[in-house]
Amino acid sequence: MDRLRSRFAGLSAWVARHRWPSIVVAVIAMFVGSVFGGYWIAERLDLRGSERVARDTLEDMKRSAAATGPAVAPKYARIEELPDFPKYTEAEPGKPMPTLEEKPPVKKVAATFQAEQTWRRNAVPFRDLRSKPLVAIVIDDVGLDRARSKRAWELPGPMTMSFLPYARDLPEQARAARARGHELMLHMPMEPSGRNDPGPGALMVSMPDVEVRQKLLIALESFGGYVGINNHMGSRFTANRADMEVVMRQLKPRGLMFLDSRTSPQSVGDQTAQEIGVPSIVRHVFLDDEDSVEAVRRKLAETEAVARRQGFVVAIGHPHESTLQALAEWLPTVQGKGLALAPSTAILRKRNGWD
Repeated sequence: MDRLRSRFAGLSAWVARHRWPSIVVAVIAMFVGSVFGGYWIAERLDLRGSERVARDTLEDMKRSAAATGPAVAPKYARIEELPDFPKYTEAEPGKPMPTLEEKPPVKKVAATFQAEQTWRRNAVPFRDLRSKPLVAIVIDDVGLDRARSKRAWELPGPMTMSFLPYARDLPEQARAARARGHELMLHMPMEPSGRNDPGPGALMVSMPDVEVRQKLLIALESFGGYVGINNHMGSRFTANRADMEVVMRQLKPRGLMFLDSRTSPQSVGDQTAQEIGVPSIVRHVFLDDEDSVEAVRRKLAETEAVARRQGFVVAIGHPHESTLQALAEWLPTVQGKGLALAPSTAILRKRNGWD
C-alpha cells in the first residue's frame, strides 16, 4: 500500500511539473480511445440491430401467414404459368454462359477451417476424393415450382439442391430433399446487369451495407441444414468487391461456404471469399441456358470432359422439364463412365486438397 502511495505521489509530482504536455497527452489518448471504442460499439450494435430486424421480419411473416388461414391449393402448377412472374435464367437472352475451367489448377491452401464449421457439419458424407473425377450437379431455383423441385430431389444423388429463400414451406421442402441424400444450399438473389428480375429480397449494389446485411440475414434464417450459398443471377452484384466483402463477412463467422455461379466474367466472388477466409468453389458448366433435352445432353457430355481434364467439375442446372428428363437418363450412367457423382462439399475439399 505504501509503495502504491509513493508511486502515485511521484506521478502527481511529475504531472505538476509537466502540466501542459500532460494535458496534451491525455486529450490525445481520450480522442483515440473514443474513436476506436465508439467504432467497436457501433459495430456490435449494428450487428445486433441487423439480427433483431431479421428475426422481427421473419416473425411478422409467420404471423401474417398464420392469419390468412389454411393454405389454398396453388392455382398454377409451373413457374411459366405465373402471370408477370420474373423469368429465372442466369444468362441474358441470346447470350449463353460459357463453360469455364480452372487452368492452371487452383493453388492448394492449408485446411484452416475446423471440423465444427457449418459446411462440414451439414455436408453429405463423401470419402473417396481421389480414385475418380468428381462431378457435382447443383440444381438452382429449387422450392418455387414445387412439383418439379420434388422431381429433382427424387433423382438419384448425391446432388446439391439450392433453394430460393422466398419459396413457401422451405424447412419442409429442404428436409425432404436432404432425406433423399442431397446436399442443401441457399440460392441468394443478387442484382443482375440486365433487366431480369432477381425476385424479392435481392441484394442490390445501391443498398447501404446495413441493408445488404439485413436482407442476407433474413434469407439465412429462411431454413436450415445448408452448407452455404450461391448467387441467383447477380452478374452486377458479384462484380462489386465492396458488396461481396459485406456478404463474405456474414458467411465467415457462420462457417458457411460460397459457390460462385460466375454469371459474369467480372465476378470477384471466389477471389473475395478466398481473401476473407470463406471456403469457396466455382461453377464450370451451365447445363440449360438452352432449354431443350438435346442441348442439356450436350452440356452433360461437356461436363464429363471437364471433369476428366480437371479432376472435378461443378455443373449448374434448373428444375426445367428438359433438364429433369436429361438428368434422369444420364445420372444412372455416371458410375459406369468412371466418374463419381459428388456433393458440392466434396468438390470444395478436393479443390483445396483437404481430406
